[in-house]
Amino acid sequence: MARDLVRDSRRIVVKIGTRVLTEEEDNRLSYATIATLVEQISMTLPGREFIIVSSGAIALGLSRMGTDMRPRQIDMLQAAAAMGQSRLMHAYEDEFAKSSHETAQILLTYEDIQNRKRYLNIRNTIFALWSKNVVPIVNENDTVSFSEIRFGDNDILAAHLANMIDADLLLILTDIDGLYEEDPRGNAGTRIVDEVPRITSHIRNMVFSKESALSSGGMESKLRAAEIATRGGIGTVIANGKSIDLPLLLSGDPVGTYFIPAARKLRGRKKWIAFNPKTEGTIIIDRGGEAAIVSDKKSLLPAGVREVVGDFRIGSNVSIQNEERREIARGLSNFSSDEINLIKGLNTRQIPEVLGTKSYFDEIVHRDNMVILV
Repeated sequence: MARDLVRDSRRIVVKIGTRVLTEEEDNRLSYATIATLVEQISMTLPGREFIIVSSGAIALGLSRMGTDMRPRQIDMLQAAAAMGQSRLMHAYEDEFAKSSHETAQILLTYEDIQNRKRYLNIRNTIFALWSKNVVPIVNENDTVSFSEIRFGDNDILAAHLANMIDADLLLILTDIDGLYEEDPRGNAGTRIVDEVPRITSHIRNMVFSKESALSSGGMESKLRAAEIATRGGIGTVIANGKSIDLPLLLSGDPVGTYFIPAARKLRGRKKWIAFNPKTEGTIIIDRGGEAAIVSDKKSLLPAGVREVVGDFRIGSNVSIQNEERREIARGLSNFSSDEINLIKGLNTRQIPEVLGTKSYFDEIVHRDNMVILV
C-alpha cells in the first residue's frame, strides 16, 4: 500500500503554515499550537530525523508592530520578519527543551539553493546537526531577501529542501484537512482526496481560493510543492496542522491527502539540476530532438535545437522545452547562448568551422548532465 511509504519514512520535512501557528481572532502567535506540534514531533523522533520549515515570523512581527495586514512593500516585510524571527525561534527552543532536544536556526534565500556550493554547504550543515540529535528550524531569510531571490512562500522552500536532503516525506501542515474534491464552503458533502498518484490538470482544477491577510501561499502553492517533491521521489502529505495526530499519520493511517512519489529518486548532481529553483535560460527543441532525448535516451545535439531564450554562459543550468513550450528536461549546457544561436540546427561536424575552434563538444547538453522531467 502507498501509505506504507509514510509509515517507513525516516527523514521528514515538516512545513508549518502561518494559518496553523496564528490565532484566528487576532493573528497572534499560538504558543499552544507550537507546544502541541513540538510534543508530537518529540514523541515520534526516536529513529527519525526531522527538520521544520516554519512560517509565522512575519505574522508575529506585524503583531508586534500593531497591524494585522500583510504589507506589499518588501522593506516592511523585512522589518516584520526581523521583529518576529527571534521570538518564533525562542518559542520552538522553549518547547523542544521540555523533551531535552536542542534546536538550531537556518535561514535560507533563493540564491542558497541555486548556487551549487552553498547548496552543498547547507546540506552538510543539516547532516552535522542531525548527527548531534539537533532539530533544525528553517525559514526563508525575509530580512535580507528581495523580490528577485525570494522563494515567495515556505511551501516551495520546503519542497526544495526535501529534495536537497534526500527526505522520505514532506508533510505540509495547513488549516484544512487536505485536498478537497470540491470547494467545501457551501458544500458540506465534499470529500478529502485520500491519495493522488500524479498531479494532473484534473487535480489542479480542484484548487479553490482561501484568502488570508497574513499568509503568502495557498493550496496552489502546496500542489506546486507536492509536485516538486514527488518528482524527486519524495512522498507528500497535506494535512490539518490544527488537529494533526502525527503518530497516527506516521503509522500509515489515512490522514490528510497523500501524494505518491515517483518511483525514480534522483540523487547528487542530477537532483540539483532537476530541482534548482531557477534556470538560467531555455533551449527550444524540435520533435526530433525531443524523441532523441526522451525516447532514445540520447544527448541533445545542435541539429535538434530550434531556438534559444535568455543569455547564459557555458555550464549554466538550462530548461529544455519542446515545440509546445512544455519543459521536458533540464541540463548543464556545454555552450553559451550566443554559441548555440550560431550552431542550432547544424550537424555536429560543422561546429568547429562555425565557431572557429578546433576543440569542441559534440553535444549541446550531454546525457550525463541532463535530467528528463516527463
